[in-house]
Amino acid sequence: MKAKYALIALLAITFWNCDDNTAGLGLGMFPGSDQNINGKLTTFDVTTQSIPVGEVYAKTNIGYVGKFTDEIFGTYQAGFLVQLNCPEGMTFPEAFKGDYNSGTGKMIADFNNVEESVHKNYTTIKDGETSIGNCQINIYLWYDSYFGDSLTACRLSMYELDKKKEGTNEYWYKDPNAYYTNIDPDLYYDKETSLLGRKSYTAVDLSVSDSIRNLSTYTPYVKITLDKARTEELGKELLKEGRTKDLYKKFQDIFPGLYVESDYGDGTILYVNAVQMDVAFLEHARDSITGAKLRTSLGKDSVVYAGRSFTSTREVIQANKLENGTKIEECIDRKDCTYLKSPAGIFTEVTLPIEEISNTLGSDTLNAVKLSIPIYNEATSDKKFGMSVPRSVLLIRKKYKDDFFKNNELSDGIKSSLFDYSSSTGNLTAYTFNNITQMVNNCLADKDKGEDWNKFVLIPVLVTKDSSANSNYGTSSNVISIQHDLKPGYARLKGGANATDPTLSEDEQDKYKLKLEVISTNFNK
Repeated sequence: MKAKYALIALLAITFWNCDDNTAGLGLGMFPGSDQNINGKLTTFDVTTQSIPVGEVYAKTNIGYVGKFTDEIFGTYQAGFLVQLNCPEGMTFPEAFKGDYNSGTGKMIADFNNVEESVHKNYTTIKDGETSIGNCQINIYLWYDSYFGDSLTACRLSMYELDKKKEGTNEYWYKDPNAYYTNIDPDLYYDKETSLLGRKSYTAVDLSVSDSIRNLSTYTPYVKITLDKARTEELGKELLKEGRTKDLYKKFQDIFPGLYVESDYGDGTILYVNAVQMDVAFLEHARDSITGAKLRTSLGKDSVVYAGRSFTSTREVIQANKLENGTKIEECIDRKDCTYLKSPAGIFTEVTLPIEEISNTLGSDTLNAVKLSIPIYNEATSDKKFGMSVPRSVLLIRKKYKDDFFKNNELSDGIKSSLFDYSSSTGNLTAYTFNNITQMVNNCLADKDKGEDWNKFVLIPVLVTKDSSANSNYGTSSNVISIQHDLKPGYARLKGGANATDPTLSEDEQDKYKLKLEVISTNFNK
């Protein structure tokens, strides 16, 4: 009996170790002398179709902004909403009170004796008629990478999210649907009154010298400086509430967040990995013993530059608003192939012949099930900026796909199977799932054979891994997160609705069917 199980294990290992791009399989490994094991390879037809994605759950720390029009899929536009984090214990210094000989506090409350060249970009902040300090407010969008043309002229607009959702008493970040890509920013700001600023930019800023841009420490950014009126309004609230240690409790009510959208330009998408609001201010340089103001050689007040920063972090919410134009529907309607299009564009739905497997194989034990989905190589076009083929995809039972991402689950081989192509060389020619046996068994055992009981969905994903060192085996990587891929990419796949088109002959239909290879065994006792 042990020999029988050893043969099955050998069979499965041979099956699973096939190359990712190899769809064929033989049964030559069975020794003819073992007459008690009936092992066989059975091939079943698989059908596929493109389906629209709609909204997806996309919890991420990357903000996407820009617009890109592709000749195949049409226009894709992105913007994002983001909270900023106030660290516990952050405070602003008190305004200076006293005279030149002694005083308390540091922040400059008036610029009467400060060089104009020093304070010209700073605004005096008043509470009623009383000056309580000064500040300059800059908001930075830091990005490590981008998609598209590095020199396309673009413009973005930034708005303060200052409205609570109609009918509720909650800001946007308490909306349970905030992480979905169909979030409506218009519910949370007033376009006429909430504008913080606009900025024109190119992905590569040629005003920065090559020597600076080539530094390993350089990170490109888009910067917006708030105007005087906005600075006075926001600065007043920050300074009034920020002179106690409770600012972190009140900050989200003072500044609920911001929305960034592209309003000019077509050809570039920025991948913003951090948003930072810097509140800069000027302080008096003071004698550390007497508290007296220090002066310059010209008799002017000596000044110290200082500031506080509020940054987007993983502790606060960032939500992406993603839109695809109507041209993408032409690709969904094609019947001679299927597509994967990210972000939030097109998935491929896979229908496995679960009932046929059950009827054909009966009580046989399924030892290995393999599915390969070929990728069509696209002809070289005149397009200057092509989208890459997604290298990580998730095959998941359709009924579980929404909860999978919302619950931050990992692939378990039962509800889903992950294909992660990490090779840096060679073309990716197929998405091959060598071991979906447990997924098929999960379907066979599913008592609730509803509409989607035998349907799977192929989804482009972003896989995050950690690295752990092992003294015996070196460094290994573990998958710690699987999220929807929100970067532009696509693949055209073999298959399509022609496989079930009754107007076509069976021979024509067969050209669009994929093959599911099943190794099963039956023991004769």
